[in-house]
Amino acid sequence: MKLQIEAPFQLSPPMEELVKEKVTKLSTFFERITSVHVFFKDEIQRFQHKDQRTVEIRIEVPGNTLFASDSAETFEKAIAKATQKLHRQLKKYKESLSHKP
Repeated sequence: MKLQIEAPFQLSPPMEELVKEKVTKLSTFFERITSVHVFFKDEIQRFQHKDQRTVEIRIEVPGNTLFASDSAETFEKAIAKATQKLHRQLKKYKESLSHKP
């Protein structure tokens, strides 16, 4: 599995490790993941006067692409929420494969 991480700033080593840990955990639910692309965004919501940390994750599996995005006060929370969404998507995808003739 190929992992690509993009951010408009330098990620700390602990943050990179967290991403790798979460992505590796996803591969335990579906072992045929070919690549994962993680993109970090740091935004200021002007109308709400608060910072938003956004994480977008795209997973390539044979014949399909899965995507999840989430925003939170911290990147750690956004990563956790986005990977939870992808976990559900992977389960549904895996179930759909097992129901095909």
